Amino acid sequence: MKFHPNFIVIDTEGQPILREIAIVDHQGKLIYEAWADNHPNNPQICPQTKPLKTIIKDFLELAHSQTIICHYARHDMEVLRKSFQAVGIPTPHLVFECSFELAQRHLPELGSHSLEALSKHLNLKLDGKIFNNDSAHRAKYDALFTYQLYRRMINEFLKVRLQKKSNPFGSSRVDTPFQDHVDFRSIFQDEFERLKSILIDIKQDPNHQSKGAVVIGEPGSGKTHLMMRLAKDLLKTNRLLFIRQPNNKDAVIFHTYSRILESLIQNVPGSDRTQLEHLLANSFAEIIKNKDSYSTPKTQKDDKILEVIQDNNLNLLTELGQEETKIKRDYWEHIEKRAYDWWLRNFSSAGYAPQILRGIIRFCGYTDFNRRQIITQWLALNDLSSEELDKVRLESWGEDWSREEIALAALEVFSKLSLLDEPLIIIFDQLEGLGLKHNEPLLQSFGEAIKEIFTHVPNSLIILNLFPDRWQQFQQIFDGSIVDRVSQSQIFLSKPSNQQLKQLLNLKAKTAEVSLDELFEPDEIQALLEQPSIRSSLNAAADYYRYKIDGISLPKRLSSANPTSPIEPEFEQQIQQLTADVAQIKQVIMQITQALNMSENGNGILSDPPAVITPHIPANSPIKRQVQDYLSQQRLSLEENYSKPQIITESDDLGKLTMILESLRSVISPLDFQVLRLGRRVLPEHLVIQTATHQFAVGFLHQGGSRFYHRIRNWNELVMNHPEIQFNLCRESREGLVTAKKSAEFLEQFRNADNGNFIFMDKEQRIIFELVYQMIVDIQNRDLEVNLSEALDIVLFDYRNYWLFKNLTLLTLNA
Repeated sequence: MKFHPNFIVIDTEGQPILREIAIVDHQGKLIYEAWADNHPNNPQICPQTKPLKTIIKDFLELAHSQTIICHYARHDMEVLRKSFQAVGIPTPHLVFECSFELAQRHLPELGSHSLEALSKHLNLKLDGKIFNNDSAHRAKYDALFTYQLYRRMINEFLKVRLQKKSNPFGSSRVDTPFQDHVDFRSIFQDEFERLKSILIDIKQDPNHQSKGAVVIGEPGSGKTHLMMRLAKDLLKTNRLLFIRQPNNKDAVIFHTYSRILESLIQNVPGSDRTQLEHLLANSFAEIIKNKDSYSTPKTQKDDKILEVIQDNNLNLLTELGQEETKIKRDYWEHIEKRAYDWWLRNFSSAGYAPQILRGIIRFCGYTDFNRRQIITQWLALNDLSSEELDKVRLESWGEDWSREEIALAALEVFSKLSLLDEPLIIIFDQLEGLGLKHNEPLLQSFGEAIKEIFTHVPNSLIILNLFPDRWQQFQQIFDGSIVDRVSQSQIFLSKPSNQQLKQLLNLKAKTAEVSLDELFEPDEIQALLEQPSIRSSLNAAADYYRYKIDGISLPKRLSSANPTSPIEPEFEQQIQQLTADVAQIKQVIMQITQALNMSENGNGILSDPPAVITPHIPANSPIKRQVQDYLSQQRLSLEENYSKPQIITESDDLGKLTMILESLRSVISPLDFQVLRLGRRVLPEHLVIQTATHQFAVGFLHQGGSRFYHRIRNWNELVMNHPEIQFNLCRESREGLVTAKKSAEFLEQFRNADNGNFIFMDKEQRIIFELVYQMIVDIQNRDLEVNLSEALDIVLFDYRNYWLFKNLTLLTLNA
């Protein structure tokens, strides 16, 4: 069945010529109704008649370029033909489609295909009432039911056609600027051009001072989408660095640096090279081209390099000798010397910056994957064995160093290299959680970190994406100097016009080879346009699509406003009964738990009952389905990205654990956590967690070399000193096994301790950890519009066998 976007529905009454006609447009609105003057004069039926010729002319004007839908079209065509003859107007060529014949073809099992039979079979209603034969054969009544019948058949055929296609609205979020989503350019194009103009200002500024911009918009307004447009248009020239919300107040700059490293290893569109390789190839090429930076006379190596880069600076990475040969190493040692001289001439030999510059030059000089991995780990400030460091001719960071200081120095190096390339775009996104009460120290640290970045990192556009109320809050907390630097430009994203929003929805629909008008009823389209944000409109479209194509009921927020999908009373009664049953089960379980506690205490005094996980949310509730759909989509993304290079740090994992625990306080009570000390000795990043019945520790130790050795040794002493605490030590499986003899012995000692549990975080364990954390962040940022406590309740039950949740709770129900 072919959908006709331009159609009208008509019904005619009369024999042999027209006596009555009604016309309904493609939105289901009655746009014309008339009675011919040959109609029996019944004022209740036809309050005012018209000459037949006038009606025919009106009809022709409305039917122009339209497909005409009728039920039993042969009758209507014959009535119109005879009417044209009666008034002396030539019969025009008109395109008809018959809903009666469509129903015969596609619903052959029905005994009758009359409008009444079909309307009752499909439960069609007009003003909430089913088809009434006493009202039939009035043109308006039949036309309105014919419209509903035609739309219903379109929906049924769409189900078959789209059943195996993915939901075109299913992916409404842009998680990072490096993704690829449908982009309707007329939305926020002025704001986009304004950001580009700031980059031009930075480049043309003789001092290349960094500038700030706050992009302000309500949840789902398209802030990250706008950043994606920047990436699509500018990654070939500028380096775009994306930083999600920091989570550890003691490591904000290090977190920023780690996420920047992850951004730099993203490929540039249309190239098989990363952002980092483009930045360094362009920077080093400019150093070689600039003879004023030479501290020694020009050599043959300089001439050869200039020849190689004549057509493309990226040739620097591939055309200076075969991989891992002495010739190539000699050339890159020469480039390293020239770059080091350039740095000393323009900046300073003090601090960590020259050391970092050497490291990134070595990264370019090697093509061997293992050596590059070693340098990546070194740049991530991880401890490496002497054998690994010797392979890449780098020195250990040692123990007496400041992670924040080195990270800031590294940012400074990248930004100063960009002076020879193009300004950097540094984007801070998903910052809403910083405004929560328990994150005040983190917010203060973030403000200080931003101040340091503006001071030490030139040639950069620094963008903060924020909700309006969060921006107001940040202005009250940050000091004036930070606010002034960050908000040199304030860019507000307002909701697009309905016309723009409809065009965007149509673009998304076209990815499934369907139009918006074909998918949705006019009132449904209007409901989409009335949503508060772009994302809300896309999410609602996704829900309507699932409802129409997959038969999944609409969420309450939509079904309550949609009279076509009311919740049946029987279904509501079932939900109420299920809720009551669950509450009763929970009460019985709590009584059993309390009785067990009394028995174990032996003194008749009840201890605080442990936290109990029960499925408070019914299995078929829209909230549960929404959360589980979200988790499924996020899991696919995490699995897809799992094998890609990532910077995994103990401080970041500790921050994630802290955020998870802070959020779980709304579900599990009491729940407290603290850090243990062992004098001034360095321990793994950890928390000791106290519940109503027990306490346990969770530590992270991903590093190797001497840092692993010292920390695991001190950790073991802590384990011995606190036999009342169950100690869990997590190590990321992608960081590899511990092979150094002494370190391995200490690790084995921990594993053999009665209160020690080693968790080698494999792919599944890592993905669940990241899923829970990301869900919390997305709810805080209102990217996922559900209640946090309800979502956590679902996660706690669905992942009740996960090691962290097993430690936190006493499980009383099976799946």
